[in-house]
Amino acid sequence: MTAILTTLLIYYMSSNNLITLLIAIEILLLTVTLKIISIGGYYDDSYGTIYSLIILILAGAESAIGLSLLVAYYRLRGSIGHKI
Repeated sequence: MTAILTTLLIYYMSSNNLITLLIAIEILLLTVTLKIISIGGYYDDSYGTIYSLIILILAGAESAIGLSLLVAYYRLRGSIGHKI
């Protein structure tokens, strides 16, 4: 699990395509959610499941808002990309 998080963080820091950056953020949120669910199951705690559902709802909202901003940016500029 730590290797996945480290790999995705390195990819997030080095990538220059905005769509793949959004995908990396989504995968990061899903791996953290999976870790919270597994810890909640280990300690027999239902709050971990509720918290993970909240994280999934926020991740979906973040994805929808981010993609709509990218579409609006593409319509204005004609290309999607950034320079580091």
